[in-house]
Amino acid sequence: MKKNKVHKNCTTRFFRKAALSIIICFILSGLLFFVSCTPLNDPSGASGGNGNNTDSGNSISTTEEETTETEENNNENPPPEETGENESGDITINVYYADDMAQYLVGEARTVSAENKYVDALYELMKLPVDGSLHRLIPESTKINSVTVENGLAKVDLSEEFVEDRFRSDTTDILLIYSIVNTLTEFPEINSVSFYIDGEKLDILGELAIDEPIFRRSDLIKE
Repeated sequence: MKKNKVHKNCTTRFFRKAALSIIICFILSGLLFFVSCTPLNDPSGASGGNGNNTDSGNSISTTEEETTETEENNNENPPPEETGENESGDITINVYYADDMAQYLVGEARTVSAENKYVDALYELMKLPVDGSLHRLIPESTKINSVTVENGLAKVDLSEEFVEDRFRSDTTDILLIYSIVNTLTEFPEINSVSFYIDGEKLDILGELAIDEPIFRRSDLIKE
């Protein structure tokens, strides 16, 4: 009986020790697994990060230098100012015709040679308008003797047909004169116009006094 008790106690101790050993092994295995799964700081990675930052800084610095260089080049070569003259030396202006009610002037774009632009502009004005509802005002039989410009004043010398062959009415006379004035003042160097017939000053056309230089009238232009 005593022997069985002793054997029983030994067996119990053995199982306790075995169970404790199993628990300890389980705990150690868990700790090892946890440690093996935990990422470690890579010194080389940190170094690589610093290297990337350095490269980025160099890239930004290079971009700033390129931007500064581009701005300097732009300042050295400013864009050309906009004018009515194109690369071939031609100039685009508006020439003015009477509207269908003969109350206002309507502009149509024309391109003239820079070499003889004033005379060319008047010849364009003597052509039929593209818009069929508009009306030419200068008589087709008119000859252009000369156009000279001095101190902003254009002196236009025309043949007598300009007066004799025109359509006669007070309203049409106004539109006729200002079709020429508004056309020539499209050129920035001209601000007024005087009229001559075969070299003699034209002071009156019908009931319209034109003895003084005639300036542009934008209120006659239909928008």
